[in-house]
Amino acid sequence: MSSAFSSPLLLSVAVVLVVVSFIRFLLHRPERLDIPIIEIPGSRDQREALVQGTARYPDSPFIIQSRRPLVILPISVIDEVRNLPENKVSFMQDVRISMAYKQTDIGGEGPEVHQAVKIDLTRHIASTLNDLQEEIQYGFDKEFGPCEDWTPISLYGKMTRIVALLSGRVFVGRPLSREEEWIQATVMFTFYSIQAKNAINAYPPYLRSIVAPFVLELRNLKKFRKRGAEMLMPILEQQLGKERNEKIHRDDNDDEQGTMISWILKHTPENKRSDALVLGNNQMGLSMAAIHTTSMATTAAIYDLATYPEYIQPLRDEIQQIIDEDGQDIDGDGIMRLKKSSIPKLWKLDSFLKESQRFTPPQLPTGNRVTTCDITLSTGHILPKGTRFGFAAWAIHQSSTTPSFNPAQNPSSKPVSEFDGLRYYNLRKIPGNENKHQFVTTSPDSLNFGHGNHACPGRFFASNEIKVVLIELLKSWEFRFKGDLEAKGGVERRPKNVFRDVICVPNTEAEVEFRRRKQ
Repeated sequence: MSSAFSSPLLLSVAVVLVVVSFIRFLLHRPERLDIPIIEIPGSRDQREALVQGTARYPDSPFIIQSRRPLVILPISVIDEVRNLPENKVSFMQDVRISMAYKQTDIGGEGPEVHQAVKIDLTRHIASTLNDLQEEIQYGFDKEFGPCEDWTPISLYGKMTRIVALLSGRVFVGRPLSREEEWIQATVMFTFYSIQAKNAINAYPPYLRSIVAPFVLELRNLKKFRKRGAEMLMPILEQQLGKERNEKIHRDDNDDEQGTMISWILKHTPENKRSDALVLGNNQMGLSMAAIHTTSMATTAAIYDLATYPEYIQPLRDEIQQIIDEDGQDIDGDGIMRLKKSSIPKLWKLDSFLKESQRFTPPQLPTGNRVTTCDITLSTGHILPKGTRFGFAAWAIHQSSTTPSFNPAQNPSSKPVSEFDGLRYYNLRKIPGNENKHQFVTTSPDSLNFGHGNHACPGRFFASNEIKVVLIELLKSWEFRFKGDLEAKGGVERRPKNVFRDVICVPNTEAEVEFRRRKQ
């Protein structure tokens, strides 16, 4: 069979498309900026560039040469930009460019997901705790097995599945959340998405729309989404079948399937509410945002507990103290659960998680946005439309000049270069700080969840998921690094984080040994 391009007409059309796309690409390139560039020759990531740039230019912007160059703004202007609306500085546009949205449709989730998470899920955070505590016991039993004796387990892989079970319990409910195909779909969607993004980004921007129909990874992603929609169809039909004026609510003792879906539908335009593909895309996007970031944070925290085992007993004691003071709830199956009011009282656990995140953040710069119009800063600089900017979170979180890490502000804490699991606990013990320095708190000193209007809306739910995992782990399990027979830990035993460009991830292949505690 002759090639399609053997036809002179088709060949001419293809050439015209390439030329037009190339001209459009040239016309839409961002303006060059008269801002200093920080490059560290030979470095595979941007940690040192952020540190050096912040030291050299503490009060003015600089550029790091990440895969997509990024203007780093001084922390002094954060209040100028943190509450700017999406139509001036856009998070979603930055995601869409990075993920080749026009070809992959990643980042195409509507605002209904953001609204459902920010408004409904956050409002019902406490009422999800019982489900999460029940599901975590099922998750550990299913994924870890008996473990009567020390058993090596590849931690990250198991955490993704456990977090998928927890998230699924709230996002879609049982029985779908426990079906193997759904677990695999929500865990693997991120990998399929990255494969598709990388495949299309291998082509110059002006060729992507032309070659997209022929890229295998994009076709696979489309099939994946379609299957997700098929699995969700029964729940969607059930929700749409309910009377329009019926109030959807979550009964604390009822695992009602579709509650989160009902919240998403509430914010979905009427003409899209019955489209299972729209719901499927929203659910997969939600899972992509939730599962792997939460799994990485949980994995890092467990590595840190095994590295610094001196924190394990104080955290267990705190949990037991709260149980002694508040009591526990018992469900119909005899499962013991912490009361909803007890979780926020675990200040030491909260502090440990925040310190763990400081050393293993999801990204090195945060608050990344793209300007959708010209923005003038108080420094006198103008960020033209199309400029990517962010803040040097890694440098800020590792500097003793940052107020939270200044020894004068917190004399009982260790130096900022050292891991201190009670750093934020000690800060909160200072009168007036009781409601500050929490794991989910954002501020100019604490940027890993962003800050302002665009702070991560799912951080409250993610925080509860991680805490539920660690509470169950601390109460019911012993753990140590493989080969660490006396469970002494030590920094030299901790699996190294992987830093690439602006990303930090915990080691995803390391094994940790687990054994059920003797009750």
